[in-house]
Amino acid sequence: MAAKKSNKTDALEKRHKQSAIISRLTVACFVAMRSGYDRKHLSAVFEELLVGLVIRVNDDLGAPPITASDIARHLGVPRSNVRRCLDLLIGEGVIRKEGQYGYRGELDWLAARIDAEYFLKIRDAIIAAADQLQALDAPNQSSAAPPTVAR
Repeated sequence: MAAKKSNKTDALEKRHKQSAIISRLTVACFVAMRSGYDRKHLSAVFEELLVGLVIRVNDDLGAPPITASDIARHLGVPRSNVRRCLDLLIGEGVIRKEGQYGYRGELDWLAARIDAEYFLKIRDAIIAAADQLQALDAPNQSSAAPPTVAR
């Protein structure tokens, strides 16, 4: 009985550590991405970031230009919100309209930020999180100190 309780406690502790790693990763990524939006706080640009991310994923898959309806369905947000975000992202040069209903990421926007500090922070946060998650699953796991959240 005690061993069963200990296993549950160990599993809960591991799950808590995994959750904290993912939380640090998510915060670091969104704070870094937000740096491109000097005029707004993070929660004000959250939907824009998500819309832009969906478009980048769609482009990477080699799929046809994605529609506002498909983005809304994928994110579970109203199409009116997606359209507002699309207009803002087009205005900032992040994406472009292609055809009557489709949207693609703007490669010139990416090219202008090829060595952007925020992107390096995101990459580093992902690598650190992957290393930490793998360490939790490794036999004889080490208890390395977690990194701080990038600011």
